[in-house]
Amino acid sequence: MVVRRLNQSSAFAVIALLLLGAARLLGAQQPRGEHARRVAVAAHAIPRGTVLDAADIEYRDTTLRVAADTGVIAPGWVTRRMINAGEVLRSPAVEPPQVVSANEPVLVEWVDGNVCLTVRGTAARNGSIGERVPVRTELGKRIEGTVVARGRVRID
Repeated sequence: MVVRRLNQSSAFAVIALLLLGAARLLGAQQPRGEHARRVAVAAHAIPRGTVLDAADIEYRDTTLRVAADTGVIAPGWVTRRMINAGEVLRSPAVEPPQVVSANEPVLVEWVDGNVCLTVRGTAARNGSIGERVPVRTELGKRIEGTVVARGRVRID
C-alpha cells in the first residue's frame, strides 16, 4: 500500500475545494428565481364556486419557484376550480368577488374636487373592484369607468 503525504499547499487546496462544495450545497437550497414568503393556502379541499371565508384560508411560510401575487387573497374571494388542501391560493384559481354584474343598473359618478355628478347606467359586463367596465347610460351613451363599490362605477 502506498501512502502519500500532502504538502501544506496541497492540503489548503483540498480544504478550499471542500469548503466550496459545502457552500454550493448550502446555496442550492434556494436557487435564483425562488422567493420565500408568507402565502395563503387552502385549509381543506374547496369546491369550485365557493366564496372563501376565514376558515378556508391558512397562511404559511413557503418558497415559491415563480413570483406569484398571493398576498391579496382574502375572505370573500371566489374559487374558479376545485382547490386541494394545502394548495397555494392564487389567480386564476381564485378571483375577487364580482360587485358589478352585466345588465345590472349602476350609478356612474364623476368627481372633481367638491363637485360630484352622478347618472344612472347599465353595466355591459361583470366587474370586481378596480376593474374597468363599459357602461351604457340612460341616454344611450357608452362610457367606461372603474368599479369602486357594489353597483358604483367612477369615470376617471
